[in-house]
Amino acid sequence: MRTLFLLCALSLVSLSASATEKMYAVAGVAFNDMDFSEQDESGVGYTLAIGHQFHPQWYVEAGYLKLMDDLSDTDGLEGDALYLAVLGKASSRQGELFYKLGVARADIQGREAALADDSCALGSAQGGTCYFDEGVIAGLVGLGFDYHLTMQSMVRLEYTYLGGEESFSSHWVNLAFRYNFN
Repeated sequence: MRTLFLLCALSLVSLSASATEKMYAVAGVAFNDMDFSEQDESGVGYTLAIGHQFHPQWYVEAGYLKLMDDLSDTDGLEGDALYLAVLGKASSRQGELFYKLGVARADIQGREAALADDSCALGSAQGGTCYFDEGVIAGLVGLGFDYHLTMQSMVRLEYTYLGGEESFSSHWVNLAFRYNFN
């Protein structure tokens, strides 16, 4: 009975270890230049992602991007995005060169001065200021390099472009830490 219990426990441990064997997590900070509606804002954001290697040269990655947090009482933008992407990679001893293709759902809130007739291109006007809260679908394309620090940790340098509805675009330069769960 004791041997059977130990065998079951070992098989459960090995099962959970094999499920996470090819998974990784990414956390980083980024500089972002974002355009939306008729506004152009630049600032610092961050990213969190989790990925899985489903083929020796392919990953699938899901993540969160804090695009912008520059919203004042009269103007500015705030934005978040969730994305799903496929990454193709080429490995070397130093790391992995990768490209990223995907889709994102961005939520953009903002304020801007109303037009002369107190109208807005997006949202509604109150007291000469336009307020908007829009959700947009965007395409995502990126190129980056994951540099090996150890077998389980890497430093990521990445450029990503997001472009979508309502003249939304974002140029994202990311410096991140990647941890491999193996």
